[in-house]
Amino acid sequence: MMKAIQVLRWCREKFQYYVVFTTSIFFILGLVFSYKLVEKTFLDILLTRVAAAWGMKDKNGEDHYDYDYDYGYGYNYDLRTVVIIVNLHEGTAAILVPLFVYAADVIHIGRFKMVAFSATVCIAGLMLNKRAARDDDTLNIRLFYLALGLMALAQAAQRVNLEGFLDDQLRPMDLDNDQRKRRSKLWWTMVSFAVAIFAGFGPLPRLHDFEKLALVLISVMGFCFFVFLLGFKRYNFVPEIENPFKDVGIVLRRAISNRNVECPQTQEPHVPCLRWLDKATAEGSCSGEQVRGVKLLLKMIPLWCCFLTFSLVSASGSTFFFMEAIEVTNDHNYINVILLFSNLSRLTQYVVSYASSFLIGKIGERKKCNRRKMELVRIGIGMTCCVLCCVTASATAKRRQDIGEDDYSDNAMSPYWLTPQFFLLGLMWGLSEDGFESFYQSQVSENLSKYGVAFVELANGVGIFVSVLCILVFRSPPFEWFHKGLYYSNLNRYYIFLAVLSVVNLMVYCWVAYSYGVGDEKADQVSKGQPADTRTHPEEAEPGNIEGGGAYGDHMKTWAEILKEGIAN
Repeated sequence: MMKAIQVLRWCREKFQYYVVFTTSIFFILGLVFSYKLVEKTFLDILLTRVAAAWGMKDKNGEDHYDYDYDYGYGYNYDLRTVVIIVNLHEGTAAILVPLFVYAADVIHIGRFKMVAFSATVCIAGLMLNKRAARDDDTLNIRLFYLALGLMALAQAAQRVNLEGFLDDQLRPMDLDNDQRKRRSKLWWTMVSFAVAIFAGFGPLPRLHDFEKLALVLISVMGFCFFVFLLGFKRYNFVPEIENPFKDVGIVLRRAISNRNVECPQTQEPHVPCLRWLDKATAEGSCSGEQVRGVKLLLKMIPLWCCFLTFSLVSASGSTFFFMEAIEVTNDHNYINVILLFSNLSRLTQYVVSYASSFLIGKIGERKKCNRRKMELVRIGIGMTCCVLCCVTASATAKRRQDIGEDDYSDNAMSPYWLTPQFFLLGLMWGLSEDGFESFYQSQVSENLSKYGVAFVELANGVGIFVSVLCILVFRSPPFEWFHKGLYYSNLNRYYIFLAVLSVVNLMVYCWVAYSYGVGDEKADQVSKGQPADTRTHPEEAEPGNIEGGGAYGDHMKTWAEILKEGIAN
């Protein structure tokens, strides 16, 4: 009985610690719910919507499964065109994220205005979708493409700004940055899971009628946006900040203007290819601290480039992986299969992200390991999973082709053969994305530390656009890997190409990670008994907390203490 009481008391304490109620949050959660609903019922399964626009229905609105030599058995669409359209949409949404983040923070438009802009554009895009679906049970392609463009703008504007605005509402509670981010992320995750459950078991995602689906989404989004506006007077607005990228422009300009001046004393970090930036300090043009901040930021570029291959594989995950799942689905209820795999990948990403951060906190506590090096190892494991994902996808695609297009029975091959590659897709992002953000925060100056997500999205967008180029190249002679239909496309060869590219990328990453570990004086602070990060948080400097744990260290350390207390009790 005493044990049960202690457990209940522990649960109540942790619930009070992590769950924070403010009036302004409840005005925002509805808008978060509506955005997630649009993602799950439309954007995450965009491939099926675009394929529908290219002839998945006949003139009577019925599913069209006729056999065609070029298309194969299945839907009457051009695989190459559908995949390119989806990739262009996703790449545009990702690559515009830094632009909207810059507009909100640097140009001082503000996150509230960015969120309002994204909601308005999203509603306009849904209205165009509704209008495009009114022409004789088929889609007006031009209106549909325009709607996709507006939806991409809305996605880019809200992807970081909405979560950041939710985070701003906890600022008056005198929490440090990590505490505040953990608690706002808890709300965000709870709403995401609620929408995922609704999408998985509700009827809305399975509406093939574009007009009805768009009408429902417009109603939900419009109502939630109205509620969001009602809370205007209750919101906490962050004061304008100085341009955090100002030093980058100043140092680059001074270094170029002083290019003929003899290079002064080298500033940390000692990076040979960035040695020319030290000329910015000549004649007192810039301070050593300014040069150091810029060099730390530019030093991240090689690591950032390693994520381009990740984006290539991710682009295949949201297109070719889904098309294979549709191809091997025996009944017409393919939406269930796509939603299942989409939710599996996202859930794996969430769980692995938290679990890996917890392990890093535990290892850092017991073994006194260098946190930066552990984050680099974490990213490397994620890149290894990327290779495994490509190899698994290649084997599955080869088996699908060997079986034949008319023999997708449960005994021969079912959609669940694709489960490992979706699992590995979530695994690689859960390890590498959060690892990059945490490592980025520990490397750059404090005023730039919050832009890690934007830089990851930029890399993701560039990589997706590269995947479009790959499709255009490999669809032409002498390769001809991609045809109009999935059955006659050699996806296994493309996956092998991605696997080889991922192996090369992994080797390049190992060299980049080694360059961070060698000669980094700060990386040895842990072994000398000093904090791993100079940005510690006194509010959480209690027994069981990791000082300077970065974005995830304090959080995971807190849970380490929770487990320790539970075992002790």
